[in-house]
Order: sequence, then structure tokens, then C-alpha cells
Amino acid sequence: AQPYIRAGEIYEVRSRLSSVTELELRTAGEVYPEWVLERYLQLPDTTTERTRALAEQITSGLDNPYDKALAVTSWLRSNIQYLEVINPPPTDRDVLDWFLFDYRKGFCNYYATAEVILLRLAGVPARWAVGYAQGERQALPASPGRDEESVFGEPERALYLVREIDAHSWPEVYFPGIG
Repeated sequence: AQPYIRAGEIYEVRSRLSSVTELELRTAGEVYPEWVLERYLQLPDTTTERTRALAEQITSGLDNPYDKALAVTSWLRSNIQYLEVINPPPTDRDVLDWFLFDYRKGFCNYYATAEVILLRLAGVPARWAVGYAQGERQALPASPGRDEESVFGEPERALYLVREIDAHSWPEVYFPGIG
């Protein structure tokens, strides 16, 4: 952050939540801007043939990026055990291949990376994002002289306590006209 945020300092974040429907995502199409195709379909040179085959198997018969993303997410949740601590990956293997086919255990970094690569192999532009989960919500009393409505229209003001344990990574999928 600029300026640097020191331990114990408080900062404010504003966010925007979209209200896109599943139907809108399913029908967003696949006409991507050139910059999206150039940036979010790249693959590592080490991608193995069985990883390519897995992407094809998972998304076979699906006709839109939204359903492909759901299928990949479902496959990962059904076939990979979520663990917060795992053994280090081998240095002489493609890490994604090892994760998907041999070790089958991992945490958010592995899941998100796997989803991004599997989606890209299926022609769906995706990227890996890192940040923090929402943390722990702590309700605060209303400000003096104000009713309980905050500037953002919430019935109460709230503070989120975000700690290192809330660090997280996730995949993001691009949908034309939506983002």
C-alpha cells in the first residue's frame, strides 16, 4: 500500500458488489477483447498432456464459460482434499500435474492455480487473484447524532478485523460485457 500501512493502523476500503445473474453469465458469450485473449489464456510451457486431457474431460459438452467454470470448481472440490498445510511439491515435476493427479491435496493457492489453468485450457480467460477474505465482522454502535443508517445504506456500521490468517487466493473468470 502507498503509503505503507503499519501494524495496528486502520484504513478504509470501499467495494462494489455486482448483482449479475447466472443467466447473464451463461449468455455473456465468448467475444473477448484482444487484451483479454492475450493476457488471460497464456499457459505454462510445463503443462502436461494429462492436464490438457483433464480440462477437456471436465468441460466436454458444455457450451458456455460459466458452466465450464462451475464444472471445474465442482471437479476440484470433489477430487482434491483441502488442507491448510501440505508437503512441499517435488522439484522435478510439474507442480500442477503432481497436485491434480498424484498428491490430490492442497490449499487455496493450489486450487486457484488449478482452476485458472484448467479453464484456460478450455478456452476460458481466467486469472489468479490474491488478497484477503472478509475477516471477522464486528458491529459498532451508531455514530452520535446519527441514526443507525451508515453512508453505505447498511442498517449498522461495521468494522472487519482482517488478519494474516484471512489471506486467500481465488480464480477470476472474464465475462464479456460484465468483467
